[in-house]
Amino acid sequence: MREPPPLGLELADGRRASLLLGDVSTVLSVDDLLVSSWDLSGRPYALVRASGTYRRGLDGRLLLKREATAEGPRVRRRLTAAEGAAVVEGARREARMALASLTAGDATPDTGEARRRLCGIVAMDAGALARDVARFLAASGPVGILPPDQYLSLVVRVTEGCSWNACGFCTLYRDVPFRFKPEAELRLHIEALREYFGASLALRRSAFLGDANALCLDDERLLPLLRVVAAAFPGAPLHSFVDAWTGRRRSAAAWRECRSLGLRRVYVGLETGDPGLHAWLGKPGTPADAVELCASLHDAGVALGVIVLLGAGGERFAEAHVSRTAALLSELRLRGNDLLYFSEYVPEAGREYPLPPDEAADLRPLAADRCAEARAAILAAFRPADPARPPRSASYDLREFVY
Repeated sequence: MREPPPLGLELADGRRASLLLGDVSTVLSVDDLLVSSWDLSGRPYALVRASGTYRRGLDGRLLLKREATAEGPRVRRRLTAAEGAAVVEGARREARMALASLTAGDATPDTGEARRRLCGIVAMDAGALARDVARFLAASGPVGILPPDQYLSLVVRVTEGCSWNACGFCTLYRDVPFRFKPEAELRLHIEALREYFGASLALRRSAFLGDANALCLDDERLLPLLRVVAAAFPGAPLHSFVDAWTGRRRSAAAWRECRSLGLRRVYVGLETGDPGLHAWLGKPGTPADAVELCASLHDAGVALGVIVLLGAGGERFAEAHVSRTAALLSELRLRGNDLLYFSEYVPEAGREYPLPPDEAADLRPLAADRCAEARAAILAAFRPADPARPPRSASYDLREFVY
């Protein structure tokens, strides 16, 4: 369906604005400089200001993103509550002015819909947004991490926590006991998500099966849960994480059944092709497990998202990590519809892997420039299944995660 053209407006302070009433969102642009995007329930989720681009999560937190310029370095920073409230209020103030401009003009079907949407946006003041965050957490619970292409998915927490939860570089689920939801509980969870999102569910074009390793469940448990999700969201492509050690135990036939229920992409935290670094990181199994898993997924018609970690293990593992990771990625026979993510290990509060005080300096995480060199070297040595259609490669920066 073609979206209607933007409505042109003149704000009370003389600035020009345009309002786009999209099928899944409402976008207000002021002087082509300030752009605010809201979902169909009136929640702001992307705001472009002079100071940078802000992404707001359903948990109420805002992330500031700004690329490096002559005036300053690249920025990825989570705002304090007060800072975030000021940014959101500035966008809401522009929406209020746009609503006043519409109210002063002649009524048409388009302006009637525009007024309805802007009224919903303006009603989302600080108190309403705080109540909305509480409703989200009650319906969903916290969302730990997603692949970058799934930040606007609908997260259905088929499981909670991580079945392994012992990798030395990740503490995201340390305090979340692993469990799966029985069918009855999953249905209630989906009902709560539907009630929370309401019309804004239109913005969520796919469903992600959370949490960290939902596809680790055996067939007798997993397939009935997949059927519940598929029935609740017919036609929605399904995505999820799985670790190679667990995932390789599922047969290609079982993966084909998962695909028949809507599974379209599986994300595998390979991290490295070097067995030594793999063991030092605390990963289960061996890197070679990924070869069997990826072959089964390809045979079933399920695309891959393979994640490589950069910088962990320091200089001690750097050379072997590059050469063996490139070799293993080549064995995976990655294709044009697969994704290859590179995730730089960045120590930060709550996510540092433990190093004893007397640990050798050559195990310290690599600096950003060395990570970039490793990424370039891996890509240079990697051989895709079809050189004319290589997998897309992209960065996977945990500092940019917002849901």
